[in-house]
Amino acid sequence: MEKKLKHLFNDKKTFDIFIVRHPEVENYKENIFNGTIDVDLSQKGHKQAEILYDFFKDKDIKVVFSSPMKRCLAVAEKFKKTCRVIIKNNLKERSFGIFEGLSWENVEKLYPKKAKDFLNDPFFYRVQNGESFFDVKNRVIPEINEILKAGENTLIVAHGGINRVIISHLLDMKDESVLKISQDYACINHFITDGNFVMCKTINCKLPENLS
Repeated sequence: MEKKLKHLFNDKKTFDIFIVRHPEVENYKENIFNGTIDVDLSQKGHKQAEILYDFFKDKDIKVVFSSPMKRCLAVAEKFKKTCRVIIKNNLKERSFGIFEGLSWENVEKLYPKKAKDFLNDPFFYRVQNGESFFDVKNRVIPEINEILKAGENTLIVAHGGINRVIISHLLDMKDESVLKISQDYACINHFITDGNFVMCKTINCKLPENLS
């Protein structure tokens, strides 16, 4: 079936788009809203960054686009010797405003009404001093459309929220479907495209622990 689906590319040259979430962060056990907090990676996260680099060594990556946050740069900057690395501010994680630095339990205690509104309208609700998923979509999608025009094997290193928006856009999913997409630390998402038609290969693929 997949060979038949490839005819949808109309014999155009195809290229790979890989999207990864940054590795595990140092405060992952606290389960808080990091958002624009520039948190570093955990010890395990630094190891995952090395494994990600090893995984992509033979993927003929021509350009890496990365969020400016440290947890993403820890992966992206490893590619500087082998390809172009471009930092995109629009790939930074969603700002959670007054929720940042708090666990969900604390959000519910401190802001019960806002917590309820957040759950009732997860796509359009804008946290005070922060962003909604709709805001994120408006800044991220123009970047992705430009990347699709480039026609090169590409790696995007970003965040859970950003990746969900990108994936839902590539697959023409409804806006409210973003929360149905799981993005684990250091996961790999793979798409093939000709710049127009997009075929999904994997979503939230687990990072191999060891590479030979």
